[in-house]
Amino acid sequence: MTQHLSVFYMDEPELEKLSELRAKTDRQLHGFVHSRLDVGLSFAALAEVEQSALERAGQALAEVQRLLPVLSEKQRRAFDPKLTELREALDRLGRHRASGTSPAPWGAAM
Repeated sequence: MTQHLSVFYMDEPELEKLSELRAKTDRQLHGFVHSRLDVGLSFAALAEVEQSALERAGQALAEVQRLLPVLSEKQRRAFDPKLTELREALDRLGRHRASGTSPAPWGAAM
């Protein structure tokens, strides 16, 4: 059995064009990877900020709940709508983030 080798020869201009095309592809790939890393870092920073904001909202709720007993019943009722709104928002956000994570620290205080 004879093996037939097909050899394809390119002239100088074709080789130069191929080399330029490869260099362009490499630059685009480099730019794409750099861009995706920047996006990943941006989302990581956003996640840290969001987590911090969520924790602070939970801390605010816990602090208010500790202070409510010193208020009169009438004063406490005046805060009910806003307190309910904050609890519901934290519950909603906590459920959303809870996929695989531990429960939010403010859940026990409610």
